[in-house]
Amino acid sequence: MDSHAIAAARHSDIRLGILLILGSAVAWSTMGLFVRLVPGADIWTVVFWRSIFGGLSIIVLAMIERRRFSFNWRRVLTPAGLAITTLIASGIFSAIYSMQNTTIANACVIYSTVPFMAAVLAWLWFRERPGRRTLLCTFIASAGVVVTVGGTIALGGDHLKGDLAMVYGTFSIAMMTVIMRRYRETPMLESVAVACFMAAAFAFCFAVPYDITTGDIVLLGVFGIITQGGGLGIYTMGARRLPSAQAALLSSSEMPMSPLWVWIFFDEVPANETLIGGAFVAAAILWNIGMELHKPRRTEVTS
Repeated sequence: MDSHAIAAARHSDIRLGILLILGSAVAWSTMGLFVRLVPGADIWTVVFWRSIFGGLSIIVLAMIERRRFSFNWRRVLTPAGLAITTLIASGIFSAIYSMQNTTIANACVIYSTVPFMAAVLAWLWFRERPGRRTLLCTFIASAGVVVTVGGTIALGGDHLKGDLAMVYGTFSIAMMTVIMRRYRETPMLESVAVACFMAAAFAFCFAVPYDITTGDIVLLGVFGIITQGGGLGIYTMGARRLPSAQAALLSSSEMPMSPLWVWIFFDEVPANETLIGGAFVAAAILWNIGMELHKPRRTEVTS
């Protein structure tokens, strides 16, 4: 294959990667919309059905990816694996609770600080020192969260519990990311699947699963498949075709899309403080990743 054909194939692969990452961002951005579509279901029922279908879709995804019925469940039972599954399972509850008790825009602004919180946790745990730019971006993003939550308090604190729940949800994902970086042998897909079933089992103790309509059960099933199975799977396939910084930049497009859906379909208009805080966080994300993309690449020397 000549150099032009190789370049064309590479360009096509990159375009496919961009489309896949954008598709995963769209899938993840529908989370708030699904929560609003089933307003009569309590948190236990939502988590039960979403996690059951989400866990099953992850198993199907793993089989498609590996082209065989093979799972490495034993590694999930290590201390790192158990910590990851517990963080994911608790994060599932906190995310749903947050979106049921605050605005989708508030939840998304807070959640979008995951990469910066992960950088701080990595430094505190194993002294993975962040660069000056990362520290500055962390400060800017944190200021955005303070403005967002401060707006909630100023309005009477009606959404404060939901905001704080998403702070924990953000911490759980950031901590999971740090553990995965520290213990790379932990199987990700298996851990996510086990976490889904763990959350479903706990929710079942308090839920009345059939106390909602069949249509709502179908909606919650689609909710789990799209946001847990589909979003994760599409992102995994796309991230393999792109530099990690570019993949992260594209996936961050989820933040403006999530409140957009509920704004369109439910007329849920973000508060001014949320828009200001979101602008702080978005600026920090785009600047940090944009600088990463402009780093000079090392050229390979062939003999």
